[in-house]
Parts: sequence; C-alpha cells; structure tokens
Amino acid sequence: MLETHKINVLNRFDIGGKNRFVLIAGPCAIETEEMTMLVATKLKEICTELDIHFIFKSSFDKANRSSVKSPRGLGMKRGLEILQRVKTELDLPIVTDVHETWQCAEVAKVADMLQIPAFLSRQTDLLVAAAQTGKIVNVKKGQFMAPWDMKNVVDKLRDSGNENILLCERGSSFGYNNLIVDMTGLVEMRSYGFPIVFDATHAVQKPGGQGDSTGGNREMVPYLMRAALAVGVDAIFAEVHPDPDHAFSDGPNQLYLSDIKTILQQAIAIDNITKQLTDDSYQLSDISKQQALNVKQPTINNQQSTKIKLLLTDVDGVLTDAGMYYSESGDELKKFNTHDGMGLQLIRQKGIKTGIITSENTKLVERRFNKLKLDYLYQGNREGGKLATVKELCANENISLAEVAYIGDDINCFELLSAVGLAACPSDALEAIKNIPGIYQMKKKGGEGCVREFVEMILKTQIR
Repeated sequence: MLETHKINVLNRFDIGGKNRFVLIAGPCAIETEEMTMLVATKLKEICTELDIHFIFKSSFDKANRSSVKSPRGLGMKRGLEILQRVKTELDLPIVTDVHETWQCAEVAKVADMLQIPAFLSRQTDLLVAAAQTGKIVNVKKGQFMAPWDMKNVVDKLRDSGNENILLCERGSSFGYNNLIVDMTGLVEMRSYGFPIVFDATHAVQKPGGQGDSTGGNREMVPYLMRAALAVGVDAIFAEVHPDPDHAFSDGPNQLYLSDIKTILQQAIAIDNITKQLTDDSYQLSDISKQQALNVKQPTINNQQSTKIKLLLTDVDGVLTDAGMYYSESGDELKKFNTHDGMGLQLIRQKGIKTGIITSENTKLVERRFNKLKLDYLYQGNREGGKLATVKELCANENISLAEVAYIGDDINCFELLSAVGLAACPSDALEAIKNIPGIYQMKKKGGEGCVREFVEMILKTQIR
C-alpha cells in the first residue's frame, strides 16, 4: 500500500504514513454550547481509551441546506467562541467548514484545520484563501467529481504554498437522491501522495431525499467505514449526535453518540489488519494518555478544605433523583432527601454558607430553600450561565472561586464544576461530568444522600 505524506497536527500526531486512522468527528452543526461540550468530552474519552487520535469537528453554519427554512447553526462569531472553548478546555484540535474566502483568516484563528465543503471543492478563490492560512486543509470531493479530478485541487493548494492537504471522499451522485462510494477512487486519490479521509456518514446521505430535507441511512455507516479502512484510508470522518433524529441537519445519517465506541472498536480491528499493526506497536504513551485526558488526581486535605466558605448544590439529579413526578391535577412534584437537608444544616453550623443554583425556576425549589433556611437561591437561566452567577456571588461575598464547593450532575454544570475549588458529582452523574479533572464522585446517587456525603467529606477535613 502506497505511503502518503505525513500531515502533522499541532506537533502531537501525524495523519498518514502507516499510522492508525485518525478520527475527525462531532455533531454536524453547533446547536448549543452544552451539547457541543458533551459530545466533544465523550468522544475524547472514548478515543483516549481506544488509542485513537481525535480531531473535533462541528460547523458554525450549514450553508448548503435543502430548504431556506432549515436551521443552519449559530453563526460564525458564536460558533467560533464555542469551538474555542472545546479547544481550550478539552485540549482538542479543531476543524470546521469555511464557505467564503473572507471567513478563512478569521476561522483559522481558532481552527487547526479548515474544511472545504464538497459543493465548493472546485472554487479556486476559496481553496487559495484556505491554503494561505497555512492551516491543514481538508477538501471534500464533490459528488459530481471523479477521483482524478482531485489532482487539480491538490495543484491549486500546492501552488498557493500549502502542502498540508487532506483529500476526503464522501460518495458520488448515482441517479436521483442517491450516493455511492467507489472504493477504487480511494486508491486513486491516495496516489497523489496525500492522506485520504473517508466521510462515513455523508456517504450514506440521500441528498434532498425527503423533499425539503436530506435523507440517509445510518445503519450502513459501519459497513462502509470498515470497507474504506480495508482499502487503507488515513482518517475517518463521522458526524455524531446524542439524538440524531432531532438534529439541526443530517439527522438520518448521523451516528448515535451511544453507538460510536462499538463502531470504533470494529474499525480498529480492520485498520490493524490493513496496516499490519498490533496493539503493542501502536499505543499512546502514558504521558500522551495523561495529556489527552488532562488528568489531575484529586487531593483533599485540611489546608484545602479550610478555604471552602460557600457550598452550592444543583437540584435535579443532585438534591432530587431527576425524576419528573406529576399529580393527577398536573402539578409537578419533586422528591428531596431529608439526609441532604440535614447535611446542609450541619455545614451552615460550621460557618460555611450554603445555596442552591438551578437552571429551572419552580415554586417547589423556593419552598425547599425557605424550609432549609439556606443563604442563596438562584433559579432560571441567567446570562453567562451558572459560572457567571457564582462569580457575581463571589464578588458580593468577597471570596474566590477556589473557596467554593459545588456538586452537580449534568452538562449545564460542567463549566462551574471545572472552575470551583472543590467539585463533586453523584455516582449516577453524566459521564462527561465524572471525567472533569479533579472532581469527586460520590458513592450515592442523586436524591439518595449524595449532598450529605459531600458535606461529611468536607467536614471531616475542615479545621475547626
């Protein structure tokens, strides 16, 4: 099998040669900051476990939609802000689409790789502008192009001074509303000496197949992915979503986040055979694994615990079991745990202030707050989220975030949990929350005394 140039990513790893395939993945469009962080965190966790190098992908704008009424994303400014957060907090390389020449320089301030959409793969000015950023350029072959037509794409990029080139196959038009992948085209494009990416999810699209939207068949993705790896591609592109059937775009062909680990395990088996790899010949070093996970062993000691001056807790999934209960008249009910309530009283007696911070806004929580006589209650979505709220609270109390303890369980707690001095979560918290560096995972579940457990942990080490 012909070896290609090795395209280096941030001095961390190479795409190409005979290396294990790199995964380029994420939700098709940036829908919300919380969902984007959730998917990026989970994919990073899976790829680190499986020894796969990972580049996060999501689009700030889906300019090529079947209908003018279809949602397109959050736009470039907000989209890049979210991608910068993924890059900074999760230490991941970033790739996103560019659609117009003026976008390239601005997007390159955040993205480590620029992607040229398939329908724009022959647009000379766009290719030149992308090349001139010096970033890696991933060009998706247009559905209307033959594999050998990509030679002209390569020449345009190289003539513009850029050798950091990836060529991506996503299928060719085959009749109406259908695509087919010619596996021999992967070999043809690889002969130009640059790494080949296989777009496994767009390859099962049925463009315009649902009239005013694109159809697809995600069940066929693993088969095509394994076939492409058997040919010897260098990277796999896949769009992954927690709930594809309700995604902004490309729902029918996006993979379920819950399925991706199994699919990647199968992919590794094929890739190992094709590239004659063994588990021993390709392992991330222990240092690389630790960097990839951004691991920080949690330590708690007397010195640390004396800094805690404020304990805050989430409600649903922490003070409650996250269940939604309704009376016959339709009133919402919540089940609180009395042990948690007593724990909050005990810690207040030690001079540590307490509070509740939740994204919902209900009278039930207000009544619970009043009964426990806590110090602070913040309900509802506020500008800047929970972290901004707590920063404001710290300023009023004249304390720092390092003096705050917080227990939360879901992705809307991620930012705050990552910033406070002492972070904890219930045993049934979201996996992405459990993987926050330095977080304490309680033995008890939400609504079953996890807050009391956290309180006791703090009080055991608190200097009296």
